[in-house]
Amino acid sequence: MLTVKELAEYLNLNEKMVYRLVREGKLPGTRVTGKWTFSRYLIRNWIESHSLEGFSGWQLPPRSSPSTDLFISGSDDLVLDRVLSVILKAEAPDILAYFSNTGSMGGLKALRMGKAHLAGIHLYHPESGQYNTPYLEEHLARENILLYNLAYRTQGFIMKKAMGVTTISDIAERSLRFINREPGSGTRLLLDLLCREEGIDRMQIIGYGDEVFTHFEVGIAILKGEADVGLGIQSVAESLGLDFLPLRKERYDLVVPAENLSLRPVQILFNVIHSGKFRHLAKGLAGYDLRDSGKLIPSKKRDHPSP
Repeated sequence: MLTVKELAEYLNLNEKMVYRLVREGKLPGTRVTGKWTFSRYLIRNWIESHSLEGFSGWQLPPRSSPSTDLFISGSDDLVLDRVLSVILKAEAPDILAYFSNTGSMGGLKALRMGKAHLAGIHLYHPESGQYNTPYLEEHLARENILLYNLAYRTQGFIMKKAMGVTTISDIAERSLRFINREPGSGTRLLLDLLCREEGIDRMQIIGYGDEVFTHFEVGIAILKGEADVGLGIQSVAESLGLDFLPLRKERYDLVVPAENLSLRPVQILFNVIHSGKFRHLAKGLAGYDLRDSGKLIPSKKRDHPSP
């Protein structure tokens, strides 16, 4: 639970603004012995549910109008971040790239709302054993959507040194503190799947409601001693000097409406992904496999030439 002061610091607002938002019914809070208190879990859900409102000023321009803006939504990724912040800036300095970290499901929602040119996702579908494709058929069935691989990356437990966690059961039975990811993220869905597979009630996990929005935030929380273990990618664990137990290699893909492939910012992004510079920039990141980067992922939707 958070106090008004703690929530103000958390949201980077002053306390008067917090009181105002509560009075207007825009923040979920409750009075306890006359004082306002806030569930961290509900606040995280509130942030996630409002995450796409930031796109209101980013409405995509008509495709008939040339644009130098590139709008991407979805799950955070270190390789994609480097492409946007380093290579893209050097290769095409006139392109302004915007990324909204909404989680994989939020990325699909942004595409459905017409508020992003493409989305980055890593969603495992346990019934089919596939990544990403079944979710496109479910959430974007009416769209001509194409799927291109960015990278494969290793996902697993990030933990303190000598913690020795190997299963979700270890975390629950040893009462270890977990740091979670936000609802709708591929990592959160993976955690819930692992709980089901091991027959663990997720509410048995201390810290299940303590959520952050990026892999690095998971690692930093563990490094600072705020948690013992979390789920994340190998490159974050190694860069922070934390222990890592690999669980599975996941496929991180870029979802692109076919009509957006003709847009110059999208074409430049894919040109960069196909370049040698892309592979050089990603080489130092542990747990990444670039063998299919930029390749079209076959699906039931009609094929389209690679960008």
